[in-house]
This record gives sequence, structure tokens and C-alpha cells, in this order.
Amino acid sequence: MKTLFDLRERKNPAAYEAIKDFYSEGVRVFDFEDQAITPCIGCWSCWLRTPGSCIMKDRMSESYWDYVNSDTVILLLDTKQGFINHRGKAFIDRSIPHYHPYIKLVDGEAQHLSRYDKLPEMIFFFDREGVTEGEALRIEDYLYRTAYQFQTAGYLIDDLDNPSLRPLLPRPAKRGTVPVDTASPMNKLIIYNGSPRQQNSNTGLILETLRELLHDRVEIRDLKTRKHWKNWQQKFSEDPHVLFMLPLYVHSMPSHVMDFIEGLAPSKGSLTFFIQSGFPESSQSYYLEAYFEQLTKRLKRVYLGTIIKGGVEGLQARPIQSQQIMIEPMVKIIIELINTGELNKDQLKELGKPVRLGTIGKAFLKTGLINFFWDRQLKANNAYGLKNQRPHQKTRIIIEKE
Repeated sequence: MKTLFDLRERKNPAAYEAIKDFYSEGVRVFDFEDQAITPCIGCWSCWLRTPGSCIMKDRMSESYWDYVNSDTVILLLDTKQGFINHRGKAFIDRSIPHYHPYIKLVDGEAQHLSRYDKLPEMIFFFDREGVTEGEALRIEDYLYRTAYQFQTAGYLIDDLDNPSLRPLLPRPAKRGTVPVDTASPMNKLIIYNGSPRQQNSNTGLILETLRELLHDRVEIRDLKTRKHWKNWQQKFSEDPHVLFMLPLYVHSMPSHVMDFIEGLAPSKGSLTFFIQSGFPESSQSYYLEAYFEQLTKRLKRVYLGTIIKGGVEGLQARPIQSQQIMIEPMVKIIIELINTGELNKDQLKELGKPVRLGTIGKAFLKTGLINFFWDRQLKANNAYGLKNQRPHQKTRIIIEKE
């Protein structure tokens, strides 16, 4: 079964027919119409309370059966600000129920185990209108990484009127193409908290420590409070120094962060990013860093750099003293940024270790201690016996009909 998911605002039924003609078998079209895809809120219920099932009941959750039981999925995506837009990102974010929280190692990088024996190959089309060549390359690289992390093959359609498949290929992240600059010392730094879990998150914990130390020298704006978005988007042009702090979320930013970014206009000032990740290696965040460089260029801001810190998952579960030890260098680099107007290169390098997992890191993951962390929470939620369930698999439907 092949399923086309049209996530674009402007529909083109002729494209459906062209894609159907490309295949010898039927293609099912799943149209979201005008229905929004509820952003993932990072509650982890699909991992720890109702394994394999999202607690949200919307058009996206209705699509899971079609997705899981297809051998091919075709995603038609809109773009905004030089990246796939928030709707396409929400679709990818909401695909995490098809994976376990458990980790395996592939070529020195961590991946989540697939819940199903085989998931569909992924074919992408994205709208290139208003997208520069550099931005298009970064979108392609991100889509490759998505398919790679989803443990399937990825392909691209360049022309919907005359479809042909081009395999997405592995390439090093195109980072370091926008020069890192400096600014004057900052009277105040505006920090956007991009965590889906708001203050109840690792990002929130880090920022709360920063607020306690710097008081009115930082203003922290939580992007989950959407009622302020319009005001904040207007203020962006007046804010001289802005930092986005967010978790690496299904291989880039959370969809609600992209939604907010879509409303920003070019302006003067500096822009800095901080990506914290549950995966231990910083290389996982390089493809998002490459996009953030291009975003800064598009917004005509001075780029001060991107801070990357891996291995942050489970921060809140650590003893208080251990939390403080881990948070201290992350807070220190932001304080120095405010005081000097630039990121300390030595601190950046230290926070970014390891780039990829070496012998010690691989040995640690093989001990299974990280998976024990997830098992303990499954047991606390009385869901351990359900951890391997596959709620959207075709055989389950057949059994129910019998």
C-alpha cells in the first residue's frame, strides 16, 4: 500500500493523478484538508503510558494505521523561512509513537528502536518557491536525516507534474558557511524557551537557574504561551539580542518553534541558538545548526553562533548536586555571552563533546543503563507489560474483525 499525505495549504489534485500514474499500484490520498495537526507536547505518553499510541485524538492520530501499514509514504510539504513549515514538522514530530524510547547505536550515533519490524520508505516533495539554493540543500539534508533516523530509505520528488525519484544521500552538515560574529556586551538578552514541556523540562530547568543568577539581565519568553506570540513577533525587530534555546526534537526544532519563527521579519540585532539534546553526541544537532545559520542570514541578523550540548536527557531525574554540576557550564557560557557579546570557543568545544560516540560512550550505552531509566518509568505507570505493543499494525485489525 502506498499513501500520499498532502500537508500543503494549496491543493493540486492534478499532482495526485501524476503520482498515481507513476506507480503501477494504487495510491491512497490522505488529505488533512484544513484541519490542524496538534503539535507534539512532549508528554512521552506514547512511550511510557500508552506505548505506541498518542493520547491526542485528531486527524493525525487517525493517519497512523495508514502510515504504519504502507510500504511507501509520500509527504507533500510547504516551506516557510527556508525550511519545511510547522505543519510538516508537526507531522514528523507526531510520528514518534512508531518508535521506542530505547537506544541502539549506528555508526557512532544513537537511534531509537523501531516499534515495528518494517516502516515505509519516505518520499518527500517540498515547495521551493522563495527558497534559496543553500536553504534547499539544508532541507534535503534534514529530510535525509529524518529518513535515516526513522531507519528507512528516503527519496525526493523534484517535479510533481513529472514525478521521478531521486535518492536522498548522506552528506556532512553544511554548517560553518555563515561567519560567527560578535556584538557589544548586552544589557539584556531575550531568551525564547522552545521546549514543548514549558518550565517542566530540562530546558526550563536550565533557564530557571539562569534567571536566578541574572535577574533582569535576561527576559525568558515561553513559546508555549501562544497568546503572546503576535506581540513577541512584533517586538523581535526591537530586541537587540535574542537567543533561542530548545531541545533537538525529532531531528530539528519542535513544530511550535517553527510556527513562531515563521512570523518573524528581518531586523537589526544579534541572534544566537542553544540546542540541547537527549542523544549524547553533538553531531546529531549539526543539521539544525546549519539551518539556523541560514535563518539568521534570512532575518538579516548578526550570527553569534550555536551552542550544542548532548546527553541532557534525564537531567531532572538526577540528584540536585548532579544537576547543578551539569547545568553550570551551560549557564556559564550564556553569562559570558551577555558580558562579552560573544561565545567562548573553548567552552563551545567542551560542551560539544563527544561529537560522535567513542569507545567509552559505546561501552556505556551497551550496559543498558539508559534503557533501565525508561523501564523504570514504564513500570511506575503500570505499562511495562505493554511496552512492545504495536497498536496500529494490520494484523491487529484483522484479529479484531474475526
